[in-house]
Amino acid sequence: MSELDQILELWRVTQRAGESAVLATVVRTQGSSYRLPGARLLLTRAGQRAGSISGGCLEHDLVSKAWWLTEAGPTLRRYDTTPEGEIGSGFGLGCNGIVHVLLERLEPGQRNMLDTIEEVHRDRCALTLEHTLPGGGRFVETITPPIRLLIFGAGDDAIPLTVLARYLGWLVEVYDGRAHYARTDKFPLANRVSIRTPGAGLLSVDDWTVAVLMSHSYSQDLDVLRELASNPPRYVGVLGPRKRSDALLQEAGVDVRRLESVLHAPMGLDIGADGPQQVAIATIAEIQAKLSHREGGELRKRGGSIHARDDMPEPAFSVRSIVCA
Repeated sequence: MSELDQILELWRVTQRAGESAVLATVVRTQGSSYRLPGARLLLTRAGQRAGSISGGCLEHDLVSKAWWLTEAGPTLRRYDTTPEGEIGSGFGLGCNGIVHVLLERLEPGQRNMLDTIEEVHRDRCALTLEHTLPGGGRFVETITPPIRLLIFGAGDDAIPLTVLARYLGWLVEVYDGRAHYARTDKFPLANRVSIRTPGAGLLSVDDWTVAVLMSHSYSQDLDVLRELASNPPRYVGVLGPRKRSDALLQEAGVDVRRLESVLHAPMGLDIGADGPQQVAIATIAEIQAKLSHREGGELRKRGGSIHARDDMPEPAFSVRSIVCA
């Protein structure tokens, strides 16, 4: 379960109990910071919490002050952890940056930001919002649906891939043409497990869909590859040696140019993976790098900020717009 899933679940429980909560959101950072704008933390009166806005240091301060800070409405809290800042030494922080945190009281039955996030997940539409901050200024963020991973192949080696993807909060669907493979008891964490035969029809693919082919069945992989070529997802990974993938592409008779920007065959980052668990790590890491427009190299060799997003294309939507696939 992802951090955001934990926040949403805790809020559901809190609402059912008829209790209020405080939502803390990072809205601006200057210099180095542990979390980026958009990071969230939910606090309940009972002392429960989900999410994070730092490495654990700022959370302690908010647990003790969030309720009285929000008595008069939303407020903006500033944490200066630079050497010259007022809390750098007291909080034991080593980020050397300034973090601005928006605090909002959530009441049961009243619409709030978490309701909007739930709708984005349900409708699978990206939503860009502009928030007016207390004291002036604004915070613009884009909320996107969770990644949807289509796994074609329900062998034993697909199990750790499913587990890891679900741990990250991704939606996972497992497909296989063999009934004794595609079993829900074998993949209890998957959101869907289905028997899929050749020519079963096109699967829906949106901007947050990725896929891997790992059935160990040449005919099944060939059928799926032909289908995905007509509407490629953001990432298509193929398990197995390059020679096998080349043969699949040639026999599939698809326009390779439509797949070249998304096809990863063999799939996974080059980390010396051996065995299903390590292959799952290498594959998930490569998908994450692809979606983040990163090369997947060593972080210590990256120039500039490790959180920089200046190498990513601008979103093709404006403030308060909705984008559905």
